[in-house]
Amino acid sequence: MRRKITVAIEGCCHGMLDNIYRQLQTSERQMGKKVDLLIICGDFQAIRNVTDLESMSCPDKYKQIGGFYRYYSGQQQAPIPTIFVGGNHEAGNHLRELYYGGWVAPNIYYMGNSGVVRFGGLRIGGISGIYKDFDFAKGYYERPPFRGHSRSSMHHVRSYEAFKMLQIRRPLDIVVSHDWPQYIERFGDTQELLRRKPFFTAEVERGELGSPVNALLLERLRPAWWFSAHMHSRFEATVDAKDSIYKRSWSDIALGSESAQPVNLYSSSSLDANSRREPGNQDEIQIGSLSDDELPADVPGDTSKVGGKRPRLALNLPPPKHTTSEEVPEPVLPERSLAADVADSEPTLSDPRVPGRATRFLALDKCLPRRQFLEIIDMEVDDSNLDDAPLQLEYDPEWLAILRMCHPYIPLESAPFTPPADKAVSLGSVPDFPAFSDQMLETELQWVAENVFKHGPVYIPPNFVPMAPVPPPGTPDHVSFGLAHAQNRGNSGRGGRGARGGHRGHQRGGHSQGRGNYGGQADMPWNGPRPQVIYPNPQTDELCAMLGIQDRLTQRRFQDDN
Repeated sequence: MRRKITVAIEGCCHGMLDNIYRQLQTSERQMGKKVDLLIICGDFQAIRNVTDLESMSCPDKYKQIGGFYRYYSGQQQAPIPTIFVGGNHEAGNHLRELYYGGWVAPNIYYMGNSGVVRFGGLRIGGISGIYKDFDFAKGYYERPPFRGHSRSSMHHVRSYEAFKMLQIRRPLDIVVSHDWPQYIERFGDTQELLRRKPFFTAEVERGELGSPVNALLLERLRPAWWFSAHMHSRFEATVDAKDSIYKRSWSDIALGSESAQPVNLYSSSSLDANSRREPGNQDEIQIGSLSDDELPADVPGDTSKVGGKRPRLALNLPPPKHTTSEEVPEPVLPERSLAADVADSEPTLSDPRVPGRATRFLALDKCLPRRQFLEIIDMEVDDSNLDDAPLQLEYDPEWLAILRMCHPYIPLESAPFTPPADKAVSLGSVPDFPAFSDQMLETELQWVAENVFKHGPVYIPPNFVPMAPVPPPGTPDHVSFGLAHAQNRGNSGRGGRGARGGHRGHQRGGHSQGRGNYGGQADMPWNGPRPQVIYPNPQTDELCAMLGIQDRLTQRRFQDDN
């Protein structure tokens, strides 16, 4: 029995949920059908209050409360089931509460630092954050209140998460990341990419564009689709089954060895030869280069009128591309069976790749006018068990087994994570990486089958509970509670124009008075007690209890505070 699932993919969210859902509803009317699932590829910005805003990894001048708090508080409801991975501009304190994944609001699910879920027969994996070589090997050393470098490093992917993803044995249909896989530009229209993003040229020539971790995962997992964002550009590529995108070893990345640094894969004269397709959208506009710690200056503010000074944001959007399964044939998925989930232990079955299946890569832009930030794809699954099953998120048996198997080794300090040498063995493959044996994974799969899935598939319970305070209803999206203006005051410590008396309007505002001038709009103070940096989340407690593990990461804060 074949079933069609309509999936929408969005690039960087940057807190623009209202506009994304509005565009999707417009697309649904145009298509004459409903979208079943929305996937957001990072920079979601699940900001609930002033403490989350302070903890967000981006310059203060770009900070705004945004509209997420209305979904968190129940003032608005996500009209489409939504899942997302974290990017590098997030409220890291909030996402840390849901390290294993969970609902950030009703109908909006965070996939955790890494994770796998199921939806309507699709098996979807995700990994949050971006790659930075100086943090990759480290453990989770960040502690509340997450000041300084910790605000950024919380969003730097760690080797422990990659190690967990590499334990996957069964095929994935989709993988979602924020950062692109390294070298992926070689499998698409490189020349067109550089025409639109000329400041990528140096990184492309050095072979340094994208994440080597994601390249390793793509090489190993080979899903049918891989979706990313981060670079603020739409880009397509196809990695055929016979192609190899990454051949270096795990240790090259984890240890930061010299051999992990790519050498000049391109020269200026060879870029044309590496362009595999005809140029894409010639109308795509170019934007300036962004640093990892800076958002663009054109981040929009509130989408409603504030004191008559801010017009409603009118999005002039190109219609999202709608790809049908007839245009992109999907492989037939193996029949879903719990017995298969718990019985695959032969070494020949340990490879998650589907023979002959290519991986389609798609990166999308951020949600702004005239940007290619949204795409809708029809995916077909073949599973007779799903004929009448509701479309809901489900736990994945293999991933729960991997969580149990890897949990004892979670690194909680800055020392490098090292897979246990007595249990994690080299597969001797290319690329080479450490992995637990199939027999060890089968033991955990049997436990999961007997203790979690004894009655069949398990839907992720709608157990969201709001824990943190939010601003009062009607708070405009542009409000920063004074944070966006603090750096323009003389005490900013940066000595900019505010220190020399330049931005006088900003000096009269600021955090102490709760007034400022954000594009002609009034700021406002945070009223009431200061929210906590991190809250114990019952979703995490319930998941850990179900798996018989302890939440060592977020519970550690109680030990640190005593």
